[in-house]
Amino acid sequence: MATLNAVLEAIERHIGFPRSRGYSVARRLQEADLLPLGGPGYAPELDQRDVCLLLATLLGAPKLHEAPDHARAYGAMTPGGAVLSADAPSSIPRSALEYLDLKSEIAVGGTPEAVDDVRGHRFEFEHHWREFSAHTPEGAVTRFVLPGALASHQQAPHRIAGVVKGEAFVNLMKDLF
Repeated sequence: MATLNAVLEAIERHIGFPRSRGYSVARRLQEADLLPLGGPGYAPELDQRDVCLLLATLLGAPKLHEAPDHARAYGAMTPGGAVLSADAPSSIPRSALEYLDLKSEIAVGGTPEAVDDVRGHRFEFEHHWREFSAHTPEGAVTRFVLPGALASHQQAPHRIAGVVKGEAFVNLMKDLF
């Protein structure tokens, strides 16, 4: 567990995202019950999944009032927009948030080869529509979009995305956990 202040400092140090903006977005997520609140005398503590949610929301939500909606979308986006049934194989990540959480667990406690693989990834968080894409070192791309959406179609005239290199992601997670 890491305190919210430690997470925001680490995100600023490793990703370069301003702490002031990070605090505003985190506050919106807390008000929407998507991130834990602290209490009198103790700071909110975030686990790896919370850090992944905050990071995805920071990089994907261009407007502050959209932050809770973007955060909820990361829990609903599936690979390629597939509508996954209950009997779908467990090897398929159920959401973009689950995928990021899995990569964070590998970054913190994985084998050296698995950690090096995550270091070679590139994560893109689209601003204008709900999309997360993970680019592997081999050149494969996994796109997460809302179920039923076409992952192969650009949904706006311009594509603007927040990008996190795998190296920075691994360093962030190792720094916090």
